[in-house]
Amino acid sequence: MRTLIGIVIVALAIHSCNTSSDSYSIELDLAEAEGSWIKLMAQEDSKYVVVDSVLADSGTTALLTGSVEGVRSIYVTVEGLRGAVQLLVENAEYSITGTLEDPVIKTTSNAQNDMNSYNEGRKSIGEKQREVLMSYREANSAGNQSQLDSLKAEYDKLHEEGMAYDSAYIADQSSSYASVMILRGNFYSYSVDELDAALSGLDPSLHQMEEYIFLADKLERWKIVDIGQSYTDFALETPSGEMLKVSEAHNGNVLLLDFWASWCGPCRSANPEVVEIYNKYHDQGFEILGVSLDRDSANWVKAIDDDNLTWHHISDLESWNSKGAELYGVSAIPHTVLIDKEGIIIAKNLHGDELREAIEKLL
Repeated sequence: MRTLIGIVIVALAIHSCNTSSDSYSIELDLAEAEGSWIKLMAQEDSKYVVVDSVLADSGTTALLTGSVEGVRSIYVTVEGLRGAVQLLVENAEYSITGTLEDPVIKTTSNAQNDMNSYNEGRKSIGEKQREVLMSYREANSAGNQSQLDSLKAEYDKLHEEGMAYDSAYIADQSSSYASVMILRGNFYSYSVDELDAALSGLDPSLHQMEEYIFLADKLERWKIVDIGQSYTDFALETPSGEMLKVSEAHNGNVLLLDFWASWCGPCRSANPEVVEIYNKYHDQGFEILGVSLDRDSANWVKAIDDDNLTWHHISDLESWNSKGAELYGVSAIPHTVLIDKEGIIIAKNLHGDELREAIEKLL
């Protein structure tokens, strides 16, 4: 959950005298943004860039005007404050009040109104998930394992409810820009077939959206490295600076590609069990190749040493722009890919006993 100090009121509206069918105007009246820059951010080539900005002065209303083709996803941010308001911006009128965390958006944009409707319907599930997460953190601090297990089961159930709500919305609103944004936000929870079906069901008018293009590209990458396909080879540097290919680590073994990073808490928590599995099966022909999404070489090498990860490791230190992660469509870590002796992808993201059983069948 994002946190804010104080109350931030973000308002976006258009004076009718300044608007036309081919322009938008954004009026900002921010209660606690005096002297701060208000920025409109958009994603371009995996990076966020400033589309426009304005300095908020006390007692005045800041105004931004411009035009867009079609509908574009824009984020409203306040310098020095956490959080953002996501908008589907088209040449229409907008008015937002509330906080960055809980905005109230009024608009003449059909795309944004669809998004508002979805957010309102999804709100109760999100609130329950945040409550469970807070309880989970408290139970974790107290070391209450039984409560942790119960809360995890509760969270998983809420996640399933949210996914069911999303799927129903997307199926019912196949021509809505909001449907594309929903898919963009949680596509990593979909299988290849599920994402393929969801994208195929969307109206062609949505295909020009940047988010749709991203998802279509991600789907094609997923298909290439889907279960049943031969693995895709690539080479990155080892900690010592030598190039190492996936094929060299595979070399007729059962291979686990392990995408991780030193800064990834869940990855580090999973490492002790991965070490145990590696030590048990390595002499029987089981290998692991760690593919790091780190940026800092020192942190990467230290984590390898601290966690006793004695298998091969490679990285280009490009974080989420990692060549390996892009080739394998990695959207969240830890992410694992299990490859058999013949080089066929057998499974993804197996853990614990499921991973052990799969390895034993392949050896």
